[in-house]
Amino acid sequence: MEGLKNAPDYRNQIVTILSMPSREPVFAELEEPLHPKLQEALARIGIERFYKHQAEACDAARQSENVAVFTPTASGKTLCYNLPVLDTLLKEPKARAFYLFPTKALAQDQLRKLQDFDLTKELIASTYDGDTPTDIRRLVREHSRIVLTNPDMLHVGILPNHTTWAHFFRNLRFVVIDELHAYRGIFGIHFAYIIRRLRRICKLYGSEPVFICTSATLGNPEEALSNLIGLTFRIVSGDASPMPAKTIVFWNPPFLNLEASIRARTSTEVVKLMVKLLSEEIRTIVFTKSRMSTELLLRYVRDQLSHEWLDSLRDKVMSYRAGYLPEERREIERKLFDGELLGIIATSALELGIDVGELEAAILVGYPGTIASTWQRAGRAGRHKEGLVIMVATANPVDQHIVHNPEFLLRSVEPIAVSLRNPYIAAMHLMCAAYELPLSGSDREFFGELFDPLIKRLEEQGIVSKGERKFWLMPYRPHDDVNIRSVTADEFQILNRSNGLSLGTAERWRVFRSLYPGAIYLHMGETYFAEAIDLQKKIVYVYPTVTDYYTVPIEQKENEVLSVWKQKPLKFGRAYLGELKVREQVIGFKRLRLFTDEVLSAEILDLPPEEYETVGLWFCVDDDLVAKLEENEFHLMGSLHASEHAAIALLPLVISAEPDDVAGISYSPWHPDTLQPTVFIYDSYPGGVGFSELAFERLEELLSQTLEMIANCPCKAGCPSCIQSPRCGSENQPLDKWGAAFLLAKLLGKQITEVCTGDKNLPKR
Repeated sequence: MEGLKNAPDYRNQIVTILSMPSREPVFAELEEPLHPKLQEALARIGIERFYKHQAEACDAARQSENVAVFTPTASGKTLCYNLPVLDTLLKEPKARAFYLFPTKALAQDQLRKLQDFDLTKELIASTYDGDTPTDIRRLVREHSRIVLTNPDMLHVGILPNHTTWAHFFRNLRFVVIDELHAYRGIFGIHFAYIIRRLRRICKLYGSEPVFICTSATLGNPEEALSNLIGLTFRIVSGDASPMPAKTIVFWNPPFLNLEASIRARTSTEVVKLMVKLLSEEIRTIVFTKSRMSTELLLRYVRDQLSHEWLDSLRDKVMSYRAGYLPEERREIERKLFDGELLGIIATSALELGIDVGELEAAILVGYPGTIASTWQRAGRAGRHKEGLVIMVATANPVDQHIVHNPEFLLRSVEPIAVSLRNPYIAAMHLMCAAYELPLSGSDREFFGELFDPLIKRLEEQGIVSKGERKFWLMPYRPHDDVNIRSVTADEFQILNRSNGLSLGTAERWRVFRSLYPGAIYLHMGETYFAEAIDLQKKIVYVYPTVTDYYTVPIEQKENEVLSVWKQKPLKFGRAYLGELKVREQVIGFKRLRLFTDEVLSAEILDLPPEEYETVGLWFCVDDDLVAKLEENEFHLMGSLHASEHAAIALLPLVISAEPDDVAGISYSPWHPDTLQPTVFIYDSYPGGVGFSELAFERLEELLSQTLEMIANCPCKAGCPSCIQSPRCGSENQPLDKWGAAFLLAKLLGKQITEVCTGDKNLPKR
């Protein structure tokens, strides 16, 4: 760090340094001894004592309690489920276990850890996923005691074929769910229904397995477990593992133009930092937000190494992302673990618990999106000795807020959003469940309040039979039409013009947002240019390209209020949560440079509008506040519009959401349904996903964070780091920075001066 500060190009980029002290381990004894063969296996791999949280989890699981372990990365969560599972399976020769992981790579990594116990003669463990050869699958079903799989295979390969797994289900003692925090939003809702279908099939075969879940820390563990699994859990949250000291540096690119709040490119800063670390032979991992960023940074770093006469290091730096062949990923993981690589540039694919050996430094390109994810990535550096973490900020509001308020990362983590109210997804899984086993009234315990209205609709459409038992009547199985990362089945084919091959499918609403003509589209790590849409044939034509920019749509939106679920007062207004009908039309798009979000150009499009129902929150402004805004010469629409932009930008600070997960609309002088000036924020997915519901519960916190960020941004009248949005369909007009700060302060019953760190930016009025 001293070397960085003394470098000739250092321009006070370091905003803050946090020093995390080391922590000593706390051990505990198990209530009952483990099976002798397991004790011998543990001794072989050097494990003689257990951390307190490991012992607590093992004891509870062996007493048939459902257990959820919420501790940081590198805290030894794997033993929390391996100990009780292996112990039980050694004692009960017929017992079986499912291990569920969100990715194939994680399953492979955990299989290797199981094999390290050298118990394969007694306990055969196998992966069962899309890479498993057809001729091997029967052997896995019949002989494996532990099957490691993922939600996709459970949904499409195991549950619809449960009769061929009858012996396994009959003896199923444990279901392990690793990385529970990965299941949120659309994927989380699908996963919740897949687990309910799994529990339903277990009930058919007379088994009641113990569920063991592990996760990074969550802000709403009880609610998340209830929504995702639907059972009662013993929660283990105290991390008793040792932790080396860690230094966390918040690095802000220097200003190129202070008046316009334009900073140097984040990528330039990251390349300089990584090359410096590599030249000192410090093993480093860089986390990026996209596959395109990963490949560009790899190219920039290798070019800079050559420029600085460090060619010998070029081949010691590689990238890691989804889209590589399985054998390519395994080879990169091996090189990392064995120390052959000095640097790795990766997406979130390396964030989860894959063991990649000893890394000393981690560079985070921007805020990862959640506190939990930040600590997951930071935990990759210094697992056994002191580590360095550098978060390099981008210009977006969230990053700027965090580098100036680093204590934010020390607070409790965000909750994850999983709403079981989405009727589209619930209907898909109800049909899958009917195919697997006739439905009856007893299935309400699995499908909740949507069961009766959806069953009635399926009966009317002739999809299931009427009567006490609802039989599947269609000549096909529904599972093949259900993409567990999508909401609806109205899909377009994505066709690669260069070779005539299909890249897959995309939902209609997603096509207009991300595959419009001229869009840059990412698929399996490759970049494509979207050329045209055939609305009649439902085909999108794309071809491969290489570019250093990305695209965002420009939309026109309007909405109507369908129903109000909840409401609560604000100081000069009122907030609501409910159902909305949204009408959106993509009218153009912008090209933005990677890493800087600089707008390069904009184009007009002619695409049809889309309508869908979703869930949203909105807040209305009273007449008294409108009068106060006018009295202080603030622009009403500009104040509402700026508040909307900033609140959506900062939403990831309050709940676990991405910027594209929600959208917003501002209305002035009034909305036809509320008859008041109104700001709407709503889920960007048909049926809603749960983001708005969580945001409504934390609305005061969201508005407070938004007020502080706007008031303390060093710009004079608004910039991309506070109120401007690259996705704005109105070209960021009108926007009133200080009107937004005034409006938010009044809604919260505060004064702007209470949240400003200084008065240099306050407007004279």
